[in-house]
Amino acid sequence: MENRNDYSRYITDNRKFSVKTIRSLQVLQHGWRLFLSCWKPMAGYSLLVWAAVLTVLSPFTSWALNRLVARSGELVVGNTELITWLLSPEGLLSLTLWGVLAMLGIVLQATGLIWIAGNQTRENVFIAGRTLHRLVSTLPQLLRFCLGAFLLCTVSLLPLAAGLGGVYLLFWGAHDINYYLTVRPAEWRWALICGGSWLLLWTCAAGAVLLRWLYAFPLWLEGVRPFRSTLRLSWQATRQSFPSLLRNLGVCLACVILVRLLLEGGLFATFGLIVRQLENAVTALFFTISVYLVTGAALEAVFSFIGIAWVVCILVTCYHADRPAALPPAPAPEAPSRNQPRQRPPRPALRYGVVALALGIVLAASIGVSLFLLKRKPPDKVPVVIAHRAGALHAPENSLAALQIAIRQRADYAEIDVQRTRDGQVVVIHDADLMRMARDPRRIRETDYAHLTKIDIGRMFHPDFAGERVARLSDFLQRAAGHIKLMIELKYYGSDPGLAEETIRLVRRAGMEGQVAVMSLDLTGVRQSQRLSPAIPAGYLSAVGLGNLARLDLDFLAVSTGVVSSALLADADRQGLRVYVWTVNNADAMLDMMELGVDGLITDDSAMAIEVIRSVQELLPVERLLLRFRHFWDLFAEQETAAEKKADRPRN
Repeated sequence: MENRNDYSRYITDNRKFSVKTIRSLQVLQHGWRLFLSCWKPMAGYSLLVWAAVLTVLSPFTSWALNRLVARSGELVVGNTELITWLLSPEGLLSLTLWGVLAMLGIVLQATGLIWIAGNQTRENVFIAGRTLHRLVSTLPQLLRFCLGAFLLCTVSLLPLAAGLGGVYLLFWGAHDINYYLTVRPAEWRWALICGGSWLLLWTCAAGAVLLRWLYAFPLWLEGVRPFRSTLRLSWQATRQSFPSLLRNLGVCLACVILVRLLLEGGLFATFGLIVRQLENAVTALFFTISVYLVTGAALEAVFSFIGIAWVVCILVTCYHADRPAALPPAPAPEAPSRNQPRQRPPRPALRYGVVALALGIVLAASIGVSLFLLKRKPPDKVPVVIAHRAGALHAPENSLAALQIAIRQRADYAEIDVQRTRDGQVVVIHDADLMRMARDPRRIRETDYAHLTKIDIGRMFHPDFAGERVARLSDFLQRAAGHIKLMIELKYYGSDPGLAEETIRLVRRAGMEGQVAVMSLDLTGVRQSQRLSPAIPAGYLSAVGLGNLARLDLDFLAVSTGVVSSALLADADRQGLRVYVWTVNNADAMLDMMELGVDGLITDDSAMAIEVIRSVQELLPVERLLLRFRHFWDLFAEQETAAEKKADRPRN
C-alpha cells in the first residue's frame, strides 16, 4: 500500500509538472503569435521612441546636467568631489533629473509596446505615431510615474549601499585600498564573500519585487492612479502567478539570447572564412569588413527589438490572465491562431520589395562605411611615453631605482606621486600607508621622514632591490635633471593645503620649471599650483566625473581608458589641451589609444610602449588601417608587433 501511495504521488507530481510545462509553452506560443500579429506597429513605435530619445531627450538631459554642474561654480565635478557634490542641492537635483529622464525613455518604450499589444493594433504601421502622441499628451502624468519609479529604485538601493559600505569598513577600512587589491590578504577574500553574498541576496530580492510590480505598466495605461495603487494591485495580481511569470519570461529571454548567439557566431565564422581569402585585395577586404559591421549592427538592433517585444507580448498575455478582479473587464488580446485565415491576401511582390529594400540599405551602408574607412587617415600624433609611478613593472614603484630604469628605457616622462610627512617633507609614494610596499601600517602623513628612511620598500618587490628607501621629491628632481621630465601627481589623503605650495617651491629651487608638469585628482590643488607657477603645465587627473573636461582652463588632461573618447579628444584638441591616458599596460590597448589619437600613454612598461610606437610608425597607411580590425580575424595577427606578442605572455 505504501509503495502504491508513493507511486500515485509520483504520478501526481509529474502530472503537475507536465501541466505547468504545457501552460508555459502555451503562454510562450500565444505571446509569439501576438508578436507576429503586431510587430509592424511595434517596430515603427520603437523607431519613433529611439529618434525622440536621440534628438530630444538625450540632448536636453546633457544640457540640463551641464547647467546644474555649472551652478556649482566649476565646469567639471569629479573624483573625490563627486560624492560631496551629489549630496548638495544641485547634485541631488541633477541625480533626480537624470534618473527621471532616463526612466522616461524606458517608460515610453515599455508602455507604448504594451498599449499596442494589449489593444490588438495589427498590421497598421501608422498606429505607432498615434501611440506616441497619446503617451506624450499625458507627459505630466508620465513624469509623475517616472518620479515615483525613480524614488522607489533609489530607496531600494539604500540597503545595498549600506551593506557594501559596512563590508568595506569592516574588512578594508584599516589600510590603503591598494594593499587589499594587490596583496589580496584574507580580509580581501572575506570581503568578496560577504559583499558578493549580500549583492546576490539583494539582487534576488530586488528582482522578485520588480517582477511582482511589472503589472504597474498596464495598470497605469488602464487609468489606475496614483502610482502606489498600481504597485499594490500588481502585487496582489502576481501573488499566485509569480513562479509562472518568472518561468515564462526567463525561458523567453533564454531563447532570444541563444538564437542571437548562434546567429552572431555563424555570421562571424562566415565572414572570417571570406576575409581569409581576400588578404591581398585591400578594397574587397574593406568592403567585406564593412558588410560585416553593418550586418552585425542590423542583427543587434533586430534581435534587441524582438527580445523586448516578445517579452512585452508575454507580459500582456500573463497580465490579462491575472488581471485584478476589482477592475472593470477588458478584452484580452487574442493572437491569431495558426489556422486562422488572413484578412488580406498575401502580396509576394510587396514582400520581395521590402527584402530588396533592406538588402539595398545594407549594401549602401556597407559601401559608405568602406569608403569612410579607406579615406580616413590614421592619426599623425606620436604619443609621449610616461612611466607610471616611475616604471612600476621593472622596479619598486616611485623609487629612484625605477626612475633610473625609466631613464635607460628613454621614457619621455616619469609620473610620480607626492604627499607630505608629518614633519612637512614632500616624499614620493602613492599609498596612504606602507602596507603594500613593506607591510608597515604606519600612515605617511602621521610619520616623520626620519622613520620612513628606515623602512625597506624594495625587498618585497625583489631581493635585488633590497635596501631601497622612500625618496624625497628633491632627490627625484636632482636625479631626473637633464635626463627625463617628471609628471608630479599631488596626492591628497585628507586636507593638505600646503602640498602644492611646497612642491612648487622644491621645483623652483631645483631649477626644473621647464622639466616638470603637475596634476592631481583634486581640482583645487591643480588650481593652486597653476596660480603659484603659471609656467609649469598643470593637468587634471580624471577617473570619473560630470561636465565637459575639455572646457577646463588647463594644459592637459590625464584620463582613464574608460573615460577617453573620440569626442573628448576632438573637444580637447580644439581647446589646445593634451590628453594622456592611464594606465595602458598591454600592446593591444596601446594600439587602440594610438588609433584614437591620444597625446601620451601612461604605462608601467615604457619599453613596450616605445617598441609599439616604433613598430606602428614603420607600417604603411594601409597596414595601419588593417590594425583597426585586428580583433576580428586571425588575418590581422600578422600585423601585431613583437612587443604585443610579448605582452600576451604571462609574467612571473
